[in-house]
Amino acid sequence: MNVWRRVACSVLLLVAGLSLAANVLAPAGYAKQYREAADSAPSRAHWLGTDEIGRDRFARVLYGTRISLLLAPAAALLSTLMAALVGGLAGYLGGAWSRGAMAVTDLFLSLPWLFLLITVRALMPLNVSPLVSVLVTFLMLGLLGWTSAARVLCASAGSLRDSDFVRQARAAGVGFRSPRLF
Repeated sequence: MNVWRRVACSVLLLVAGLSLAANVLAPAGYAKQYREAADSAPSRAHWLGTDEIGRDRFARVLYGTRISLLLAPAAALLSTLMAALVGGLAGYLGGAWSRGAMAVTDLFLSLPWLFLLITVRALMPLNVSPLVSVLVTFLMLGLLGWTSAARVLCASAGSLRDSDFVRQARAAGVGFRSPRLF
């Protein structure tokens, strides 16, 4: 394994371990306010200091990392599934289907998704729960991140469809239907 890959895996494991140990490292929780120490600099009591209403920044980072490490792979999985569906199907069908799917993909690529995320969050009511807000954010990330992978999958599926071994199989009489076993 490459040295940099080992370093990256070690850092990821360290971050995951710290976030799992948040109850031990920050037992007061992420919402406790230390009003006497509002907006304070880093100290022994508050390793990253406190925010303007006295919440410990280190505790908030630890607990927030848990959510990111849980939902980011879910958003990536949703994005990958959409890319496989759109790109793979467009490459397999080819022709007008491929042109239409790639036109939709180009449209999604041209959208400024950061502004779209901000707009969606601004349109949500102010009293929405944090769980709903986080789920909507990661759902939007999953629904908007499929475009680049779909283009690659479309090109790969199209090149496989037009490859020599597929043409040879079609010339030999192999069709799109599976052969009957009985």
